[in-house]
Amino acid sequence: MIWWLRIRYVPAVAVGLLACILLGSGADSVTVPIPVVIGGLTFDLPMSSLLPLVPVCLILEGQARADGITERVAVRAMGRWDAAFMAACVLACALTAAVASTAGAGSATTALARDFAGYLGLALIVRWLAGARVATVATALFPFLCVSFGLVHNRPGIWAWPLHHAASVTAGLQALLLLAIGALSLLLPPLRRHTDVDGE
Repeated sequence: MIWWLRIRYVPAVAVGLLACILLGSGADSVTVPIPVVIGGLTFDLPMSSLLPLVPVCLILEGQARADGITERVAVRAMGRWDAAFMAACVLACALTAAVASTAGAGSATTALARDFAGYLGLALIVRWLAGARVATVATALFPFLCVSFGLVHNRPGIWAWPLHHAASVTAGLQALLLLAIGALSLLLPPLRRHTDVDGE
């Protein structure tokens, strides 16, 4: 258990997620100007869309540190522990968003919970396809790609779900779909075999 906690960066992920929730709920008006490739303008990306990248990238880094061969023959099912921990992180974000919505201040936390779930799902899918290292880079770049290529007349395209309003049903469904597919990928062997220690 202690070995798993250290390898997976569980304390760091927990601290990162807590900081993400606290900062995200209080930084509703904080934005980061990102240049738009098409049109030459800038788009103010809310900080709540970037903060969830921190715990997601920490989760991926913990996955990359693991020795996949050793874990496959371990007595304890490491995959189940990973899935339970990720589910707990998603649940913590969802509960925070629900409590904030009840208090009438849930816009930023709702977007944060949606984006965390979507980024995590995307990261797990790319990890299954290409490994944890590639997944970290791809997930970290995704919101910036959404801004650069996903805006039409300064309005987000349907696929650029991190840019949509927190109440967007379409964006929420996309994030949940990515999370569901990513969760299923945990049950499958990696699509590509790696010769180095990549968490696979």
